[in-house]
Amino acid sequence: MDRAAVAATDGQIGAVNDESWVAVDLSDDLSADADDGVAIEDRAVFRTEKIKGVLLHPYRVLIFVRLIAFTLFVIWRISHRNPDAMWLWVTSIAGEFWFGFSWLLDQLPKLNPINRVPDLAVLRQRFDRADGTSRLPGLDIFVTTADPFKEPILSTANSVLSILAADYPVERNTCYLSDDSGMLLTYEAMAEAAKFATVWVPFCRKHGIEPRGPESYFELKSHPYMGRSQEDFVNDRRRVRKEYDEFKARINGLEHDIKQRSDAHNAARGLKDGEPRATWMADGTQWEGTWVEPSENHRKGDHAGIVQVLVNHPSHSRQFGPPASADNPLDFSMVDVRLPMLVYVSREKRPGFNHEKKAGAMNALTRCSAVLTNSPFILNLDCDHYINNSQALRAGICFMLGRDSDTVAFVDSIPRASHPSPFAAAAAVVADEATISEAVAVTTAAYEKKTGWGSNIGWVYGTVTEDVVTGYRMHIKGWRSRYCSIYPHAFIGTAPINLTERLYQVLRWSTGSLEIFFSRNNPLLGSTFLHPLQRVAYINITTYPFTAIFLIFYTTVPALSFVTGHFIVQRPTTMFYVYLAIVLGTLLILAVLEVKWAGVTVFEWFRNGQFWMTASCSAYLAAVCQVVVKVVFRRDISFKLTSKQPAGDEKKDPYADLYVVRWTWLMVTPIIIILVNIIGSAVAFAKVLDGEWTHWLKVAGGVFFNFWVLFHLYPFAKGLLGRHGKTPVVVLVWWAFTFVITAVLYINIPHIHGPGGKHGAHGGRHSSHHHAGNSLHFTVWP
Repeated sequence: MDRAAVAATDGQIGAVNDESWVAVDLSDDLSADADDGVAIEDRAVFRTEKIKGVLLHPYRVLIFVRLIAFTLFVIWRISHRNPDAMWLWVTSIAGEFWFGFSWLLDQLPKLNPINRVPDLAVLRQRFDRADGTSRLPGLDIFVTTADPFKEPILSTANSVLSILAADYPVERNTCYLSDDSGMLLTYEAMAEAAKFATVWVPFCRKHGIEPRGPESYFELKSHPYMGRSQEDFVNDRRRVRKEYDEFKARINGLEHDIKQRSDAHNAARGLKDGEPRATWMADGTQWEGTWVEPSENHRKGDHAGIVQVLVNHPSHSRQFGPPASADNPLDFSMVDVRLPMLVYVSREKRPGFNHEKKAGAMNALTRCSAVLTNSPFILNLDCDHYINNSQALRAGICFMLGRDSDTVAFVDSIPRASHPSPFAAAAAVVADEATISEAVAVTTAAYEKKTGWGSNIGWVYGTVTEDVVTGYRMHIKGWRSRYCSIYPHAFIGTAPINLTERLYQVLRWSTGSLEIFFSRNNPLLGSTFLHPLQRVAYINITTYPFTAIFLIFYTTVPALSFVTGHFIVQRPTTMFYVYLAIVLGTLLILAVLEVKWAGVTVFEWFRNGQFWMTASCSAYLAAVCQVVVKVVFRRDISFKLTSKQPAGDEKKDPYADLYVVRWTWLMVTPIIIILVNIIGSAVAFAKVLDGEWTHWLKVAGGVFFNFWVLFHLYPFAKGLLGRHGKTPVVVLVWWAFTFVITAVLYINIPHIHGPGGKHGAHGGRHSSHHHAGNSLHFTVWP
């Protein structure tokens, strides 16, 4: 984004292979697909491609067919009431309307997809000079972290290293790390990353290494190279791997080293019992942030602001490294060894101030970077994300420099910036004491008091999904955005460490979406600058948690209907089944087409569906309840930071975390749904055996739906027992045990029967025909 707008982009670069890296085509040959007679200065740095009609038209036809079938289905449902259970009929109709409406919200923005492709060859020809300098605009990259234990510092270090090694002009690229914990552990980890970068970055440039996050690179099965000789590459890689292993060992030992150093300094000062014990830096000075043993002005939520420049701004001319020697086996004599500027920032925290979570940290970082570098564009990354494609920064900047990018490049405000133009050579950044002091001053806790920060300026406050509401506020003011999906993928990150943490993450996201819906930022109230399809997309993203209310109804009521004898549909006709088959069939075909276009497997799509079921029944419902409490009682909502897995662990078993569970109150609803569906199926089985219902065909549909629900919640059940990988027999044993016990109890306890069972007054066969007319018919949502 630029300093007034968040902007995403879209396009495609190259292709990815599961076994090895496929490099981006960086050819300088512009003749292959050049526009005839168009000078290089007038060539667009990206092009827009429409999806072929042979693919898009059948997709649109299917959407239209499903919409018609769903309309006819709803008309049938409205005209065929269930007088035996009107509340059930009305509730089910409301649910079907909601599912149809939410499907339409999700489908409309997909009706006219396009693909924007950045032209990196044109970008290089137009902005890069022969002497290694460039006229590309400056780019400030923000990395945010809040806890070095829940967000492993090795992952944060890998994120920073991938940024420093990205293919972007060194003097135009600055990395800022925001540490909201204020801990010395994070700072020293970044200092170690800066040291290792002096080896890692030149190695990447010399051999064209991809990806440029060291942890991910060293986990590749094969290691293609783009250097001068394979022997040179192998030797360099072996040496850098050794350096990286030593770097990781130092990172892992930092916590112990800091504590040991601080204990030694505190002991030398002869501190008495009860006196605060400081955390000491390696240079023998006290750390100004959070101390290991919290004390006044040095605890979480109460510490000074810190701005430290770990790597100074580089010169504007290339600097080649030393040749190989006995002391230095790596030959960087033909490699530019300059590093981008790296800055550590920890904003001031004081009691009594609302620090506004991540949005407040982002605004403080924006002001700090404006003092030091003031680049016209900003890229924001989480600490668990790294740049997976070294060309990602150049690809994104293509959409900021296009001919129609005047509402994306922040053109009007450029002359007012401290640098005259993003395309001119900027003066070297001088990080002297006065400049650092000014940078610290703009990150103080009281700086935003009585200002427009968080409302009219910067990231928007009032919700935990600050990225969504900030993007929305920019769109309603007329800013445009472009989506960028490049291959190999631009960024890769890590997921929460287990299902419990993932549910908490979804709870935070869904609560934030509802907070936007119940605020003045509701997309229904957006300005006319908002494109109609953008409005639809924002309505969708701010209302999806309401699905939980109707989904829980549909995952429990069909099962309970076996017990009560009251069903959603009283007497289905042939047309009912025809409409239902078309609605479900077209939905499945559309899903398969979207999965195919997205490049994911059907297995991955189904895994996503399983997690969606679990999250919808737990986190979505909790989000609705929390926001209702907030709106009614004006209570703020607090969240804990989700723990992330260390870099590399996700590649051992990408679905292992789906089955790992630590107890939380979010699990109550899925457990109830599982029990209700097992009991409902058991009661249906017992009623057939007992003679209350004469044919299995009467219950087959309902039992199938029950097992469909159980199958989607099956990974959750495995997680409750702490199992993943092979199917644990104990899960099936418990399900079977519950099923059999319920059926046996139903058959052998007379007073829970209706009059039609074999224990009833008239005998099972005598009254079974009485129930046949309104027996087990129901429908699932379209």
